[in-house]
Amino acid sequence: MRAPGARFLPVPADGDLEVGAESVAEFLGEVALLRGRLDAIAESTQRPRGRAEHRERLVRRLRNLEVAALHTRVIGGGVIVR
Repeated sequence: MRAPGARFLPVPADGDLEVGAESVAEFLGEVALLRGRLDAIAESTQRPRGRAEHRERLVRRLRNLEVAALHTRVIGGGVIVR
């Protein structure tokens, strides 16, 4: 599911996501956008897990992406998601 306004996520399964230093602020905005739609995303992508478990995994993954992006802002770099 690609949320309205999402450009970077979800990442294609067959490639890496590379966010250049000039796009880190936009990437952080997208993480916030997705965080605001967690319930809808978790509901629409249920598979073997329940909605609550899927939502919690999404929360952790988005937090990891946010921490990485905030760190790169400090050093002036970009983000690579594998």
